[in-house]
Amino acid sequence: MRIAFMHRQLRGGGTEADLRRMAGGLAARGHELHVFCMRAGVSLPGVATRRVPVPAAGRVARVLGFALMAPRLVARERWDAVVGFGRTPRQDVARIGGGTHRSYLRRMTVAGVRGRRLGPYHRAILWIEGRQFSPAGHRRVLAVSDSVRREVVADYAVPPAQVAVVYNGVDLEQYHPTAHATAGAAVRQALAVPPDTRLCVAIGSGFARKGMDLLLHLWSEQPPDRMVLAVVGGDERLDRFRRHVAARGLTDRVRVLGRRDDVPAILAAADVLCVPSRQEAFGNVVLEACAAGVPVVTSRLVGAAELLDGPCGRLVVERPDDLPALRAALHEATGTAQAALGTAARALAERHPWHRHLDEVEALLREVAGD
Repeated sequence: MRIAFMHRQLRGGGTEADLRRMAGGLAARGHELHVFCMRAGVSLPGVATRRVPVPAAGRVARVLGFALMAPRLVARERWDAVVGFGRTPRQDVARIGGGTHRSYLRRMTVAGVRGRRLGPYHRAILWIEGRQFSPAGHRRVLAVSDSVRREVVADYAVPPAQVAVVYNGVDLEQYHPTAHATAGAAVRQALAVPPDTRLCVAIGSGFARKGMDLLLHLWSEQPPDRMVLAVVGGDERLDRFRRHVAARGLTDRVRVLGRRDDVPAILAAADVLCVPSRQEAFGNVVLEACAAGVPVVTSRLVGAAELLDGPCGRLVVERPDDLPALRAALHEATGTAQAALGTAARALAERHPWHRHLDEVEALLREVAGD
């Protein structure tokens, strides 16, 4: 197949990482892949990157410029399938890896993280989203979790039959329990985590959405016994978080690390991963931790929690702001059952390898091309 992907950029985590792996994987299977983006920043073997000229001035201008220009450039050529990775008004397949923006704003408002008034940026995204989910904006929707499927159907009245749920997969070699004794031990030493102390890691960018403030509150008011928290990820509030940790005298129990390029090693060092997101369409780090043999404490608001069953399902709390429930789950994850939970987590991850995800995406694209 001749396939076009549309997304503003290739560099980054989350959706960008998914796009890179998906494009590279499909190209390796013999498909012709073209990625239309504002800027690449990385090169992918066998994948052509096509620059979309967009005005450089202002965030709103960039969002609207790409949304209007990318589909026009794509429409000049013939494709078997065109996939938009969010914020493009026309495509064959709308791949929704972050949930709907309408649901995101609603949850952040209810949580008191943001006000009800919407600025030009959020209004622009909602304008694009409305067209993306209109009958003329897509032929199929690819949702990364059932919770995303429900958001799309509820927020924009998209017929359920048009929405396919394809869960993300994980690289079972990059994330593996054998790294605990090597890369994990080195990270624990660098972070000065004593051997008799548990390490809880929280990984993700956008601290308000990821619920990092909830973890800081937990460690301030009801800190789990003999457990250090390491916060990994980027955010404009990073310095504020560090000042808060220092002002509350938490520097011996909380490490705000910022962005890191060694996430596999961070997970190898962890005793437990905590994902208390207020809104999380999937959360690749959940499967990555499972593949590394690390128990995961998370909430029902995280899409990947839909995959956590058996012993791993016991660590899923109903609400991320239920701090006593989070604390109890963290203690269970790092208690006498930790080894058994780690083994169960690895077995769960092995049911979701990346190649299986790629099989399902490829089948969906062939279906669209056949139409």
